[in-house]
Amino acid sequence: MVERKFLYDVLVDDLTKYEIVLLTARRGREINEMRIALEKKHETRLIEKEKPTIVAMREILRGDLGYTFRRSGEKPMKEQFKRGMKKTL
Repeated sequence: MVERKFLYDVLVDDLTKYEIVLLTARRGREINEMRIALEKKHETRLIEKEKPTIVAMREILRGDLGYTFRRSGEKPMKEQFKRGMKKTL
C-alpha cells in the first residue's frame, strides 16, 4: 500500500502553516489568472482537471516554487498589483 503524505504532516523548509497557506493562495491566484488569460486568448472555455490550489500545494511540496518573505517594516519589491491583492506599506 502506498503511504500518503498530507500537507500538515510534511515540514516544508521550516515554514509555518500560516506561511504555507499564504504561498498556496497567492500561487493559486496566479495559476487561475493564467487560465483566464488563455481562455480569453483562444476564446474557449478550458476544463480544469485540478483546482489551482491543489496544483500550488504540489508545487510547494516538490520545492518548485521560489519565494521570499518580507520582514515587517521592509518595503515591498516593485511588483504589479493584481486584482485581489492589497498594497502594503
